[in-house]
Amino acid sequence: MLLVLETPDHCLIVRRTSLLDRLKAMLRAPRLDAELAAGASPDSRPELALRARLLVRVPTRRRLARTVERLVATAQQPPPARCCSPVPVCWDRVRDSASELRQLAMALAAPGPVPARGVALAMVLLCDGAGPLYRRASADDLAGQVRHAAAALDPRGWC
Repeated sequence: MLLVLETPDHCLIVRRTSLLDRLKAMLRAPRLDAELAAGASPDSRPELALRARLLVRVPTRRRLARTVERLVATAQQPPPARCCSPVPVCWDRVRDSASELRQLAMALAAPGPVPARGVALAMVLLCDGAGPLYRRASADDLAGQVRHAAAALDPRGWC
């Protein structure tokens, strides 16, 4: 697979991906997601470009949207329905942020291209065990982070 990458001096180069690039993208996915969420250019390194390509694919985005929808639906059920959850979710925060989470799910499932940063923000939100979704001691605002991720999915925000 060929990638177009941007060098630090803003030149574009075409580079063929290697097996090592693909392995790095797979094995370092959480770290790459965090870098993309923080604003790293997907075109700066092969493993970031490969991870960004995977994140923006419609099947990946739909899977994330379904996960968000399941979180909201589960939070609305009585506590016994959630007793078997393998991860301690802060269900009250999910209920309080249900409207924002539904907006995020809709933005993820929307057709058309979206910025990789927005999908990475959603992925980090859902996977970060130290974040406000899972950790009661987290001072971060779940609704605010969800709104931020949904806004970053708007393709009109691209330069």
